[in-house]
Amino acid sequence: MSNLTIDSKFVGVPWKEEIQEITWRDSTNFAASLNDMNPYYVDDERKGGICAPPTFAVKLCWRIILAGRANYIDMPYPQAVWDTLMHYTEYIDVQRLIKPPVKIRIKTEIAAMLPQRAGAQVVHKQTVTDMDGNPYHTEYIGSMLRGVECPDGGKGASPEYQKTKYKGKPIWESPIFINPALPYVYDGCNDLVFAIHTSPKFARSVGLPSNVLHGSANLALGVRDVINHELGGDPTRVKILGGKFTAMVLPGNNVKVQLFERKAADGCIELFWQLLNETTGQVAVNYGYIKASA
Repeated sequence: MSNLTIDSKFVGVPWKEEIQEITWRDSTNFAASLNDMNPYYVDDERKGGICAPPTFAVKLCWRIILAGRANYIDMPYPQAVWDTLMHYTEYIDVQRLIKPPVKIRIKTEIAAMLPQRAGAQVVHKQTVTDMDGNPYHTEYIGSMLRGVECPDGGKGASPEYQKTKYKGKPIWESPIFINPALPYVYDGCNDLVFAIHTSPKFARSVGLPSNVLHGSANLALGVRDVINHELGGDPTRVKILGGKFTAMVLPGNNVKVQLFERKAADGCIELFWQLLNETTGQVAVNYGYIKASA
């Protein structure tokens, strides 16, 4: 058995509620860190004003998750457990996009804690609303605690969405070069701080080849290109998005966003994509998914 263990007794236990004020700089910095100059995000002269990208949800959750032990819930696990954490899956159910300036409420709980071959999977659920309780989105953030065991068998589940096998040539693909500065810019603009992304020394100390780009940045780059190619650049059409992080992207790698399938049903369109690390030949974001209004 591993020296590091975690158990499922905290599944469903509510954390202390968080209230945040979202400014236009918060949302525009997030978009700019991904080179996403969509007018919906940055043109404050646009009719209706600006909104945050749908993947902005990850900025709201990360600090809460990392600070959870000390500030939001008393979980008696050593820091060494959390040092193994890597972002593993994302599922965001979008009711409406955040439009700054606004004050929001964030309610957090652990939706699942499950044993996996590589360690323990922890799924945090975050429900984000305005101050009157009207919803913005619900996010399920799956993280892998590498080498950590969950000996009690685990509990809970993460939402499922339709997945598809990618066969043949993609419908389209868009190449992206991962500038070596990107992990640092994404970290600095969004306060998404974790040393595996900006410290090669720390990353190697936990068994990684070097610092790696955030999984949420890989996802956001894919969502950016799918919105621009398939939704006419209109992020307000997005209803659900998801993806699974299955390989690393290092600074200096070349990647491709690839769309493999689109389906229309019940007034919506479903889009199935992946992010391929062309440098290594590995799929970095698998089962990429967006459900949007038609």
